[in-house]
Amino acid sequence: MSADAPAAPILGAILAGGEARRFGGDKAAAMLEGRPLIEHVADALAPHVAKVVVVGRPWPGLPAIDDPPGVRQGPLGGLLAALRHARDHGYRAVLSAPCDTPRLSPHLLAQVAGTSCAWVRPLPVLGLWPAALADRLGEHLRVDTRLSMRGWATAIGAAAIDWEEGIANVNRPADLHLLQPATGQVHEGSPPKEICR
Repeated sequence: MSADAPAAPILGAILAGGEARRFGGDKAAAMLEGRPLIEHVADALAPHVAKVVVVGRPWPGLPAIDDPPGVRQGPLGGLLAALRHARDHGYRAVLSAPCDTPRLSPHLLAQVAGTSCAWVRPLPVLGLWPAALADRLGEHLRVDTRLSMRGWATAIGAAAIDWEEGIANVNRPADLHLLQPATGQVHEGSPPKEICR
């Protein structure tokens, strides 16, 4: 490739195959400001990638990729499916994000997308992963049963990006409630647990 040739594109992958037991329902479809959480994530990823896909479930208006068949492998299984798709369709890397992070910072996403391989320390599911690592991740999942995104990132020497501003992560209905626009009511209690730091 010449110095003037554009780099191969990045595939945006929303990992959405989880069971959402703590949430008690379909997190991807949960509404925030009149729109499903998954659509907030898709809109956040879109400026930084050539295409956005959903991994692990269908979603209207977005291409879908199935998780690998067999035993559930959590977010790493979804990432494996995305990496294989990216490798087979000419993408150089996958920018991954979970379906329950509706307020991703464009500055953070630009920083991650501008690397060769990186993950975000407070939320390891958010990262940039070279498509060439698809086979290596498949092997990693065969020998390491912990299913840890952080463990995978460490194993491949991915750069860790520290993000001090926190990332809104909806795990429980109360987390979603705390993200809703203010209604004039005062919410008492502990700080929001949806903020990953």
